[in-house]
Amino acid sequence: AFWRGNTPNVIRQGGSAAMNFLLMDKYKTAISPLLMWTMHLPSNRAPEKRQKRRALISSFLSGGLAGGTVTTALYPIEFVRTRLAMDVGRGTADAPRLYPGGMRDVCTSIWRADGWRGFYQGYGVALAGVVVYRALHLGGYDAVKTEILHSRGHRVSLGDFRIVGEKNNNVLSGSNNTLTMGERYLAAQIVSITAGTACYPIDSIRRRMMMQAGVPIEVRLYKNSLDCFRKVLASEGIRGFFLGIGPNLVRSFGA
Repeated sequence: AFWRGNTPNVIRQGGSAAMNFLLMDKYKTAISPLLMWTMHLPSNRAPEKRQKRRALISSFLSGGLAGGTVTTALYPIEFVRTRLAMDVGRGTADAPRLYPGGMRDVCTSIWRADGWRGFYQGYGVALAGVVVYRALHLGGYDAVKTEILHSRGHRVSLGDFRIVGEKNNNVLSGSNNTLTMGERYLAAQIVSITAGTACYPIDSIRRRMMMQAGVPIEVRLYKNSLDCFRKVLASEGIRGFFLGIGPNLVRSFGA
């Protein structure tokens, strides 16, 4: 029962991890010329500070775009995973399961009830949430590394993000331009927990919207994501948006 829905979860995690980092680099390369062009605009700030700011913008923006693209491609798999994870029946006469056949039953029932749109219930709020989350998670990790290296007297060149010396602008090598394993781990955990906590209310609304797929429209609890937000806030308060955040933080800490 603890591994119910794990098959689509493995598919989603494998595809998501690979695509996020691949697309982040692609988007970073694509937006780099535009950010480089803005360096020629008049400004009173020092060139080093302007370049640092644009490097941070590039990290956050490319992370958000990568997250949005991956979510759009893999959302149906995430949807199936959530439905299977919430199917808490034991498969007996007194506690039947809604989807005894697993992924096949979920896909068949949702397709018959809502068509392909059923697999994208809650997609709007999920897209907004994942863009923010990935911007904070992927872009934030890049930003933290940039800040640490910048504090050591190095700067990050816009575009390929090479670490170069302040005085001679030569590319640094060896341990001078890298973080230790402990620093990387600490930065990753801070960014992961911060992003997960900040975006958890959006994820909570997404899951509630997902659970309505296949249910007749007239008996659904929420008309849309905004209606879901209002009703949860009115009936459960702020705590309603953070139900289950404990296990989520434990997972984020290890991941």
